This record gives sequence, structure tokens and C-alpha cells, in this order.
Amino acid sequence: MPTVLALPDFDLSTRCASGWLLRWILPRLEPAHLFGILDRRFAFQFFAPQSDIIIMTGHGGVDVITGQNEAVILAVGKYDPREVRGKVFKLLSCQCGVALGPDLIKNGASSVAAYVDDYVWVTDADLASTPWADKMAATSLMPVIDGINALLDGKTAKEAFTLELEGYTRNAEIEEDELIKSCLEFNKRNAILLGNEGATIRARPKITLPFAPPPILIPL
Repeated sequence: MPTVLALPDFDLSTRCASGWLLRWILPRLEPAHLFGILDRRFAFQFFAPQSDIIIMTGHGGVDVITGQNEAVILAVGKYDPREVRGKVFKLLSCQCGVALGPDLIKNGASSVAAYVDDYVWVTDADLASTPWADKMAATSLMPVIDGINALLDGKTAKEAFTLELEGYTRNAEIEEDELIKSCLEFNKRNAILLGNEGATIRARPKITLPFAPPPILIPL
């Protein structure tokens, strides 16, 4: 069964978030990987009905999540319920928990983990081609990675969500930089889990690359 992993990479924030998913999540998953220019509506429409989990990053709003160059992937009232029915969703994007998340549940999604405000973190622009090496970004993004990996281990949506929240708390307690600490607290406060808290997916093999991916090419 394919997994939809949607990874836009057209600006610093999408490149950073997608880079962390490339490094720590993609090795565990069978395609379809909608990376870069492939992260478009037509590709999502083709693969989504066949999947059991849909993991997406990209810019979002209360009723929409976008892909490469902010092309709309999912918007309230503008998708076929077959694309979401029975799926477990993780939306690493701003504000999608407000209206899009509830709409996905209304149309048959099993669970949706998202955020009701912006998702914020500090990133190092000098590491844009190797975002997984960004220690500042790791503080916020590793809790997300831990939660997604828990889903891929076969844990429930609630267990995975709790792991993410615990990661924010743990990192905030030891963080000395006040800006990064405030980002962690903000993301934890705005995280939301909708739908069936007991939802699970087929567990994937625990595969970790012994080395980082090659640097992501930066368009001129």
C-alpha cells in the first residue's frame, strides 16, 4: 500500500520541514513520495485513495494545505471524499486544524493531527541544502518526527500525538534560547488531534539510513 508523503521544497521553510521528513521518515515508507515539482494536486489525487496514511508539509491556512509553489492540494469542499476516507493524516502546516482538519474528519478520515495556528520554528538559512543538520530546527521538528515514527510503528493516533507533545515539553525545559523555547510552547499549545484517537495504520519496518541524504539542490 503506497504512502503519500507530500514534500514541497520551494522556499526555506518548506525545504527545512521536507528535509527532516526526507531524512527520518521517507526511508521507512513505500512510495508515493511527492517531492518538489511532484507535489501537485493531480499526483495527490492519484495516490491518496490507495494509501492508509497521508503525511503532508507545506504552507497552509484554516481551510487549505498547499504543495510546490503553493499549489492547492486539499481545500475544504474541493476534494473527493475517496481521497481521505479511512486515512490517518499528519499535517505539518499552519492553521489546518481550524477548518480543513474537521472537514477531513467529516468526509471520512480516521484521524487528523494538525495545528490551529501557525507552526513556527527557528532555522539556519546557511543549512538550506542540508536542513537535517540544523540543530536549532531539530528542537521543534524532532518531536514531530518522533510522533510520525510512532504512527509508523503501529501506535495509535493518540499515542503518537502524546509523544509529540512530550517532546516539546522536554525540549522547552532545557532550552536556553527564549525564542526557541517560545516556539516550542506555542506549537504544543496549538497542536490538535481530531477524529478517532485509537486509529492505527499498518506498521512499517524500522529503517534508519546510516548516513544523511545528499544535499538538496537549491534552484538558482
